[in-house]
Amino acid sequence: MDKNMYILLVLLFIIVSCTLSEPSYNPIDKKATKETKQLYNRLVAIRDIGIMVGHQDALAYGHNWYKEKDRSDVKDVVGDYPAVIGWELGHIELDAEFNLDSVYFTDIRKYIKETQERGGITTVSWHGDNIATGNTSWDCNQDTIVSSVLPNGIHHNEYLTWLNRLGDFFLSLKDESGNFIPIVFRMYHEHTGGWFWWGNKQCSPAEYKSLWIMTVDFLREKGVHNLIYAYSPATVKSEEEFFKRYPGDDYVDILGYDCYTTNVPSVLEQYRKDMDFNLSIITRYAQKSDKIAIIGETGMESIPNTSFFTDELYPIISKYNIAWVLFWRNAWEVDKPHHYYIPYKGHKSSSDFMKFTSEPNILMNNDIN
Repeated sequence: MDKNMYILLVLLFIIVSCTLSEPSYNPIDKKATKETKQLYNRLVAIRDIGIMVGHQDALAYGHNWYKEKDRSDVKDVVGDYPAVIGWELGHIELDAEFNLDSVYFTDIRKYIKETQERGGITTVSWHGDNIATGNTSWDCNQDTIVSSVLPNGIHHNEYLTWLNRLGDFFLSLKDESGNFIPIVFRMYHEHTGGWFWWGNKQCSPAEYKSLWIMTVDFLREKGVHNLIYAYSPATVKSEEEFFKRYPGDDYVDILGYDCYTTNVPSVLEQYRKDMDFNLSIITRYAQKSDKIAIIGETGMESIPNTSFFTDELYPIISKYNIAWVLFWRNAWEVDKPHHYYIPYKGHKSSSDFMKFTSEPNILMNNDIN
């Protein structure tokens, strides 16, 4: 079957699924907006047909460029936008004008609206600063930060101010008709590693769960009902480890994980094993709990392996029902010339990425509309 016929079947399936009188699946927020429920059911429909390509910060900048209208490194290479676009909200909690990657929040709002109008999907992460030290999320030498922001903690009230600013941002996302734009919120991610202040070396499983639940409850009480919540640890070695800090089915819509590799043979071999193992965990649980599985982040920095997408990634992910795979950002900063995870135009892996995206079950923005 060629891709055009496959896409036609995809679109027909999505149209039928999303025009049901009552949604077949419901997000955890019982007060979720109509548009949020529709997105959740759309994700279920797409998941059962193919895998969407996602890219972090795709519209704001790319390799050696920043803020050029209607541009994306993905579009430069394959002629279409990613179906899923990720954004970072770090420093929204500080009431700053721009995020930690120097993208203005006013621009992020604009890009999210453009993505919605184009029929694409938006997911956001939040690397909030260390509230006790004033340093970044990666300042993780303490083991009291999570407990300090929970109820009765010394930074609790200040942290609620941070959550309030986060909520204000979500409530500012509206389409031309004034409806709230639904967003997938992938918060406190990679918590099974110890490199963030909310990580497994910085807090107990109970404290992590409490942080997650407190955040969801606060946003709901504030009236934020346009979020779909994604749980995305780093790769794990057992199912027990994956769920040790899981806040419960009532607080999670989407199950994912983050996994990166290099081109070192031993690392690449471990990547294959980790991807396969973690995909088996999340897809199996998603199936039995009516949730959605994704790959929250992945990639190979600089893509020195010119067949990474077709020879390494595709054979693994094509075996599983996941809604999307999101590749990390293509840095624009001059001091980060090798920090990119999608080929830019002229890169030696461009043809491999084009071959990858031409697979019938790999979906770009136009493929889902």
